[in-house]
Amino acid sequence: MLQKLFSMNPKRRAACFNVWPLKFMRQHIVFSILFLLLAIFSIAETTDLVLARVEVTPNLANAKMPIYAQLLDASRREYALVMTTTSALDQAQLQYQIIDYCSQKPAEESYFLAIERTHGARQTAMNFAAVLADDGKQIIVRTTPAKAEVLAENGFEIAGLETPVAYREVELPVRPEVVYESSVADMINAVKQDTLFNYVGNLSGENTVNVGGSSYKIVSRYTKSGEPIQKATQYVYEFMQNLGLTVAYHDWSSWSVSNRNVIGTKLGTTKPQEIVLITAHLDCMPSSSSFSPGADDNASGSVGVMIVAEILTKYQWARTLRFVFFTGEEQGLYGSKAYATKASQDGDKIVAVYNMDMISWDSKPGTALRLHTRTTGSSGYSADKAVADLFINIAKTYSLNLSPIIDADGIQYSDHASLWAKGYPGILAIEDDADDFCANYHTSKDTRATLNFTYFTNYVKATVGTIAELAK
Repeated sequence: MLQKLFSMNPKRRAACFNVWPLKFMRQHIVFSILFLLLAIFSIAETTDLVLARVEVTPNLANAKMPIYAQLLDASRREYALVMTTTSALDQAQLQYQIIDYCSQKPAEESYFLAIERTHGARQTAMNFAAVLADDGKQIIVRTTPAKAEVLAENGFEIAGLETPVAYREVELPVRPEVVYESSVADMINAVKQDTLFNYVGNLSGENTVNVGGSSYKIVSRYTKSGEPIQKATQYVYEFMQNLGLTVAYHDWSSWSVSNRNVIGTKLGTTKPQEIVLITAHLDCMPSSSSFSPGADDNASGSVGVMIVAEILTKYQWARTLRFVFFTGEEQGLYGSKAYATKASQDGDKIVAVYNMDMISWDSKPGTALRLHTRTTGSSGYSADKAVADLFINIAKTYSLNLSPIIDADGIQYSDHASLWAKGYPGILAIEDDADDFCANYHTSKDTRATLNFTYFTNYVKATVGTIAELAK
């Protein structure tokens, strides 16, 4: 039949193709190809990774989705940022909203969370990044790390979304109940305002310090400043070394940026495998190498670490105390992410993280401060809250003039979030960042003279008492 058809005169063969059965067959073939293409497109769409906002329900916990952050929006609604396929989301029967198709993201770009800290910064964000979503509290952007840092220079705090949260079974690190002890009171009372004033001056370029046997002024602690940040890390290294701690540098590299963290350790006596982590980021903004004091952000938190180390290393503790100064925080938590990854790979049993970031600004009546934990729907919330409750009870028991507020919002914008991502419990201790945030944020005006040292001293006193309870 086919042989006869193709041996025909071409005109006659064409006429045969025009009879209605063949017309139908031709249309059928065309529609079949279209349906095939649609099916291929549909399969590609359901297997393509997406960044999605997913509402937190019991289904989310059961689905074991790769969660990159669990947050509260401006309406205090809890949601998770997930990277997976639409078919997986549909199969888990989750309510979700697609934020971006990951395959459309250029290789040199990454996803970042950013929260506005300077009024009007939101309007400039689109100049430096693709704003994918805005929940009223924070924005989600896709941009290069270099442009994300420009956001930080222009009034945002940023955090990268690079690795999913790890799940870890943890016990409550401590009972939050506190009984007054004279020995702990002595440690708390050893915190002196003059010492804090002097140490902030050492880190913010007010004073000349000794680094490596030579005089030096630390006029900047910007991560990419070269000599200034190297001298700053060397200064805190030598400070802890002089206290008798075991000290080490921890080198890291991320997105073509390199620097080092500084780690000091005092080994516990009866539970040395259990580690209490006391942390702060040493680096600061702005990027100017001529004058970038960063007194509140974050000489204050770094001085908090220094004071706790100076007082508590005179005593023996059941648990190991580990003091860590991070760099690269302002670029997207680079140093702490590298440290948290190493700690997890090494199998470190970190029972509590106490991270201090901006603890010395208080310009309004009252003495409010914030203790941030993971969200109430997170598996780590109970352990975080135990640390926060302990701080509150320390302040009350030892009559410290502070008004702590627990904020279970899963905030990502400091180094505690890198440890949360590896399943470790802990809190961010910060000033009242909701209602009284530092007016000089990321500017050269963030100087020692602008800080409230009475407030700052009480904050560090409560910190000393909290760490003492955690360590024993």
